Amino acid sequence: MALVLEASVRTDLLARRRYALDKRVAFRLSAILWVADGRTQQEVADLLGVTARQVRKWLRIFRTHGPDALCTLGFQGDPGKLRPAQVNRLKEEIATGCFLTAQQICDWVQETFRVNYSARGMRGLLHRLGVSHHKATGFFWKADPDKQEAFLQTHERQKRQADSRKTRRYFVDACHPVWGVELLYYCWLLVGQRFLVGVGGGRKRLNILGAYCPDDQEYLDLRLTRDNINSQQFVNLLRVLKERHPETEQFILYLDNARYYHTQVVKEWLARHPEFHLEPLPAYSPNLNLIERLWKFLRKKAFTRWHKTFEEMQQAVAAVLDHLERYEEQLASLMTERFHVSPRVEVVAVGVGRAT
Repeated sequence: MALVLEASVRTDLLARRRYALDKRVAFRLSAILWVADGRTQQEVADLLGVTARQVRKWLRIFRTHGPDALCTLGFQGDPGKLRPAQVNRLKEEIATGCFLTAQQICDWVQETFRVNYSARGMRGLLHRLGVSHHKATGFFWKADPDKQEAFLQTHERQKRQADSRKTRRYFVDACHPVWGVELLYYCWLLVGQRFLVGVGGGRKRLNILGAYCPDDQEYLDLRLTRDNINSQQFVNLLRVLKERHPETEQFILYLDNARYYHTQVVKEWLARHPEFHLEPLPAYSPNLNLIERLWKFLRKKAFTRWHKTFEEMQQAVAAVLDHLERYEEQLASLMTERFHVSPRVEVVAVGVGRAT
């Protein structure tokens, strides 16, 4: 019977195959994809070096139980020299994040259990135990989760109550790309090749004060090459919002606690324009400011190549921020009002590497 895959299923299988850590899983996924492409079961078996019977078994698992079952291996390997209790003890130690290399784990196992492993053998064991090498996830430990939760409740209430014809909501923040400093990046090169990227003195900076509306994806900003962001520039941005939407009865601006938002100049202007309401974010909460994602996106798009002059850097920034419609599909999933609150954890110091 022919196998037909929906586009979403095919995309899922391709992604699973790309990131599969075990080649046995990759073989199974390849078999499904190739059969769906029109290859015979025998052709697939020959390509993978297995029997046609094995291919039929994989197809049956996929049709009956889905891709999750296909990617589940019944045999995970033998823990080898360690007993089950020792394996559990090892997992507990790994979970503390104290090991940076496989060799450090080898040393700990030898010291604790008097069992010797080579670094290569330990990596194989860790793979069988479901352990992988991860980048640590940073967070602002001074952030208050309770205040963040309270802000999100206020945000959700304002979002529900906002009348799109009378109210506009914006996330506001500043960004400061520095020429010649943020231009180092990773890229694929030939073996032995060096790719030189010029680095400037870091004195020329582009100051951007931007506002992003999550309701209709409007983006507005001020870009300054000589002046710094200050209270007067913030008032200028408010004027731009007012001029762009004169019919709006209420503007809600979500922003951090930068000093220039609280000066007398700003207070006097807001007193004359009560339709503007500033909703401050809790301290240490860039994770709650939607426009921070846009700044990260900007750096990814504009600063992965060398700009020989400050003017070229400005042009690269403009090519992104002035044409966000080109990235509509990417921004649709990125700029959503789904936020993560800082974890409620007790911050403790853990080892960042054991003596080898």
